[in-house]
Amino acid sequence: SNSISERINLLNICSQIYFVSAWTEDKFFEGIDRNHYSNFKVIYPSINKNTKKNKKDKTIIFSGKLNSTKGFDKFGNAITKILNKYKDWKSMAIGDEPREKINIKHKNFFYTGWISHKKVLDIYSKSSITVVPSYWEEPFGRSSLEAGSMGNAVIISKRGGLPETINRPI
Repeated sequence: SNSISERINLLNICSQIYFVSAWTEDKFFEGIDRNHYSNFKVIYPSINKNTKKNKKDKTIIFSGKLNSTKGFDKFGNAITKILNKYKDWKSMAIGDEPREKINIKHKNFFYTGWISHKKVLDIYSKSSITVVPSYWEEPFGRSSLEAGSMGNAVIISKRGGLPETINRPI
């Protein structure tokens, strides 16, 4: 629904419209008086919280598309400085990006490439910090939600729906 008329048509023909974040709802209603409608609601995606107390490794995670829109370039600049200062910490990038190559080179930095969702959750459960420094207006940030549910400290940018994904972001 690119135009206001298309969005109004959806409001008129749908019995209910669900949004994954208040940010996506606000974007949908740009140029439309939402007070004329009641058939919409935000329902946040959810995940089961990890109830096990895993021993946390000194590992900092970046997960997702490894491109500048997601902030991977800025992450790379910061993480090499952190790893140089804190020599007993490691960092890992989970994901890939065939269109843009950003190479981070450090002896304590590792790339996993694309891995299964189950393996990503396992890494979150053992790591300590996850960074989601997106420049893109994220409709909702699954990486931050999942990392937080596994007990990670989560560092995010204030973009799109990211601030809605975690109770105590940094």
